[in-house]
Amino acid sequence: MSASLPLPRPDRIFGSLRPGGFRAGRRAAAHPDPWCPAWARGGALGFWMGANLAVMLAYLALGWAVGRFFAVFGLFPAPIWLPAGLAATAAMLGGWRLLPGIFLGSFAVNALVFEGGPALAAVISLGNALGPLAGARLTRAFRPPTGLFTRFRGVTAFLAGAVLLHAAVTATIGSLGLWWLHGAAIAELPAHWSRWLLCDAGGTFYFAPSLLLWLRVERTPDGGSGRLPLLDGAVWLGTALLGAGIFALKLPPALPAAQLVFLLAVPLSWIALRISLRAAYTLLTLLCIIASAGTVAGFGPFQNGGSGNPMLSVGMLIVLCAMNVLTLQALVSERREAEAALAEANHLLEERVAERTEALRRQAETDGLTGIANRRSFLDQAAAALRRQRAAGQPFALVAFDLDNFKAINDGAGHAAGDAVLRLAAERSASRLGEGALFGRLGGEEFAIALPGADLAAAAVLAERLRGALATIVLPVASLSEGIPGEGRLTASFGVTEAGPGATSLEVLLKRADLALYAAKAAGRDQVRAG
Repeated sequence: MSASLPLPRPDRIFGSLRPGGFRAGRRAAAHPDPWCPAWARGGALGFWMGANLAVMLAYLALGWAVGRFFAVFGLFPAPIWLPAGLAATAAMLGGWRLLPGIFLGSFAVNALVFEGGPALAAVISLGNALGPLAGARLTRAFRPPTGLFTRFRGVTAFLAGAVLLHAAVTATIGSLGLWWLHGAAIAELPAHWSRWLLCDAGGTFYFAPSLLLWLRVERTPDGGSGRLPLLDGAVWLGTALLGAGIFALKLPPALPAAQLVFLLAVPLSWIALRISLRAAYTLLTLLCIIASAGTVAGFGPFQNGGSGNPMLSVGMLIVLCAMNVLTLQALVSERREAEAALAEANHLLEERVAERTEALRRQAETDGLTGIANRRSFLDQAAAALRRQRAAGQPFALVAFDLDNFKAINDGAGHAAGDAVLRLAAERSASRLGEGALFGRLGGEEFAIALPGADLAAAAVLAERLRGALATIVLPVASLSEGIPGEGRLTASFGVTEAGPGATSLEVLLKRADLALYAAKAAGRDQVRAG
């Protein structure tokens, strides 16, 4: 930029224009977009008026400080325009709602601080407002759902939109304003444009990520603890002091410090991974300011004869460190999120496998028709219960029962009716059993009940209760033609037995219960016999 031309500097304005013009914008204000942090979401008119005032004053103060500092060293208005970062953050935060604050802040700086004249200041400020808005719009279009700095795609979107497109719009409008209102030669416009572009892009690149993270417009990617334990705090503070020391000294000529200073990327990476991206980029912003100010003042490693263009070397240092931190954090965040997704998928798979295994186990242990234990499952459970009762010296009883004339039901009414009778018999019996009783279907129409803790008398009482419950089941009319005795009600024969004090096995008990059941059948059915 020419020292004789009141070149403007910074910010943008285009960010959230939507189809439908101002009316669409009002709808957006009423329903803030999800990019807004919680503290800005749903803000009323008074909130956004206050926010615009804050943006205007912050822009004016930062622009005045930056412009005055670099003017001391004959650089006008500045090689790096930090208010561009402020404008980019405002556009990302509030979109079109904060454009008045950006415009007025830029206008005040260009008209009052740089004395550019009202018309030129207005044109430059228009570019400084539209540029950030356009950059924010492009950045949002490609922003990953998990956050701007959690994917390399998000970092690329930030560079393409908030940094480059933003700077290109401001540089284009500002350069055209110089030609139209200030009489700048057309041949000089490319030089003005390129310097303007680098000035705003640098300010955004240096400053905006820190503001976005601190204002919670963007979340800090998952990383370290987010705290500053002793070691991490020492690294952060030590890096800041080292940078301040390096760029506050006049170093001896030919000292290879110009190359060694790029090693600052190492502690910055440490801080990004161990603490947070916010902590790392805040430190990087501080180092940007220190390096730029020190180099302009003639101090630091880039002023000892080892660099042909000291400020270009500062820019290279900052770009290297910033891209290293952002890229590293994005790639690590991608990996961590992929690992978390994989762990969640594995957990879900394990749950499904466990559920399927349990379902198969239940299927293998359950009678498919009645839903009670099948023969194998019942015998295993009853044998285990018998062993426990013998070891504890407690009684153990067994009940076996068989539905009377069941073949006649199947032959007369069909197997479907017979299956229905079996299900009803199982349901009525299961509903009369107490806690701890084991109920299973041994096969066909024969069932068994193991009663840990019950003696023979208790087993007989239960059998009588079940006999009465089964008698409430009405048989299919068609089965009565087969000559089933009774009044069309289901009957069953029961055999009960008890484990003696000796080493009685379950097989022996089943044989005793079956013999008692057969005795009940032989005696006319529909009764209980002990064995």
